[in-house]
Amino acid sequence: MTRSLATIAFAAAAITSATAFAPSATSRAAPRPLMAVADVTSESEFDAKIEGAGGALVVVDYSTTWCGPCKVIAPKFDELSDAYPESIFLKVIGDATPDASKLMKREGVRSVPSFHYFKNGEKVDVVNGANAEAIEGAIKKHA
Repeated sequence: MTRSLATIAFAAAAITSATAFAPSATSRAAPRPLMAVADVTSESEFDAKIEGAGGALVVVDYSTTWCGPCKVIAPKFDELSDAYPESIFLKVIGDATPDASKLMKREGVRSVPSFHYFKNGEKVDVVNGANAEAIEGAIKKHA
């Protein structure tokens, strides 16, 4: 009989702890911050984003899917988009589409990752390589 009571007590404790962490109908989880990085896949889309930015700083991350340093710096780029919500963050993945590759050639990207900064439709800075401090420094300089 004690064994049955222990089993029942254990089961009751498991149910209680499971429901203690389940959201109730009236509670809501805090909203997760949204990453503000927009993927751009064509020249026309890129041009529209640059022209539509007004006076905001636009930071463009040019990368490829096979680039190791691009993968390493990507989470930091996402963090910067959260830290500087007044700026616009774009990502162009050169090997994603033929149009994206054409865009990178048009913009003079010769190595990846490369970060270009635009203000009022004009390119104002370039940072080549996965250097988080330099990337953020250019944002602070031009924002």
